Amino acid sequence: MSKCALDMFTQCLALELGPKGIRVNVINPAAVRTNFLQALGFTKEKCEELYTEMDSKYPVGRVGESIDIANAILFLASDEASFVTGIKFVSDGGALNAPY
Repeated sequence: MSKCALDMFTQCLALELGPKGIRVNVINPAAVRTNFLQALGFTKEKCEELYTEMDSKYPVGRVGESIDIANAILFLASDEASFVTGIKFVSDGGALNAPY
């Protein structure tokens, strides 16, 4: 529910702030390797096991890395995306299109 709310908030802000030259977008990632699971108490080995298990569920054959999301942010913040606003940028290794 909260992700849907952020998506809608992004669209509303894009409409409101676009005339002022401010672009607003949101990035919707899938699983990304971070230290989050370790912060929850999982061992490094268990985290690696879980990520390895998830790898096969993504069409690109792996879960995301922090750099994948950072690159999406850099693109949306760059002049290359100067005509992009109000979008939900999905960075999920093709998971939305996977038949699983």
